[in-house]
Amino acid sequence: MIRIDPAVRLPLFLAIFMVAVFVVGHAWENRAQAPREYANECSTCHHGGHGQVSEVAPIFGRVGPIAQSPAGHHYLVDVLLYGLNGPITAGDGHYNSSMPSFHRLSNDEIARILTFVASQEMPADAPKFTAADIAAARAHPMSAADVLQERQRLDLQTPVH
Repeated sequence: MIRIDPAVRLPLFLAIFMVAVFVVGHAWENRAQAPREYANECSTCHHGGHGQVSEVAPIFGRVGPIAQSPAGHHYLVDVLLYGLNGPITAGDGHYNSSMPSFHRLSNDEIARILTFVASQEMPADAPKFTAADIAAARAHPMSAADVLQERQRLDLQTPVH
């Protein structure tokens, strides 16, 4: 058994307690940030995640399953970083519009948004996105047309609609 000097016990306990409060508080803050970031950046066009027929593709119910594969996970990061331009099929709908690039957002913000959206349809096993995932994708810039081609290649391997 480890013996701790009684003069050190209280300060040590307080230090450990403060670290625990900081870690839990930071995790809680990030959890609360994601819905706000999604609402500010995505919700207006995607109509709360459900899309708009023939205009904007739905994302709730789709992002999580796409992100299950490494190629799908990478593709979704590219969509947020570089945008998407051209015709796609999503669910039973056909869309031909442009999604803007969100490269102006930080790696952490993009990771939180993608993780939040993925968790909306599969909370138990939702794929996670990290700032490192976003940083790795930033190292290989693409155009929105390149992202569309990436989607088409991915669709041949694992349907993303």
